[in-house]
Amino acid sequence: MPTRLALLALLLAASCGEKMKNAASVADQFVDRYYVESDQAGAMSLTSGVASLRLRDELKLAQEGRSGGALGALRQVRVYYKRDALEGNGDQRNAAYRLDIRPQGGGALSREAHLELSRQADGTWRVSRFNETNP
Repeated sequence: MPTRLALLALLLAASCGEKMKNAASVADQFVDRYYVESDQAGAMSLTSGVASLRLRDELKLAQEGRSGGALGALRQVRVYYKRDALEGNGDQRNAAYRLDIRPQGGGALSREAHLELSRQADGTWRVSRFNETNP
């Protein structure tokens, strides 16, 4: 039985590693975790460089805010997205997304997310920078 579990864990790790070798997959996973799930810690594993620094700062601020009770009254939001472009060649890619943000209680916001991805020495892709703009 333990060898079956070890084999299953190895296969699962290999499939995750393969997803990391596709820039589009990494970009989509990042948008899911960061924008849709609001999971900065989960998005961290998909980043490098400036993007990692930004997420560390956001996590620190969120932790400080939670300790003071300041984040308790935040409204729930749903975020939908569509990838508009994935461009570039070599070790760099740029991805553009259209975000449709729907706060609980009504209303809607539109934003565009721009991601820069870099291929790492091990062949995997990471989001190296990201930002949002108004359309």
